[in-house]
Amino acid sequence: MMDTVKIKVNFADGSRRVLKSPGAFAKIDRNRKARFVMSDFKVYEGYSDGEVDEDGDFGVFGTIHGIALPFNRLLGWCYVNAKK
Repeated sequence: MMDTVKIKVNFADGSRRVLKSPGAFAKIDRNRKARFVMSDFKVYEGYSDGEVDEDGDFGVFGTIHGIALPFNRLLGWCYVNAKK
């Protein structure tokens, strides 16, 4: 039997979310803004296409420049706003 872990996060803007697992990352909606919580508890916000490159990084876009983050350090992610 496999146990699942729910990580509940309170963000600085007052919003609260349950993070989706890194395993669900491939199903992310590239058109919805998301937050990515890393193992050092830094939070990045932007859009991603759900793909991990050959170096093990995933892209976060939505600012002037995109950023590549290491997938193996992703604790979880969530959408910024509820789906409308």
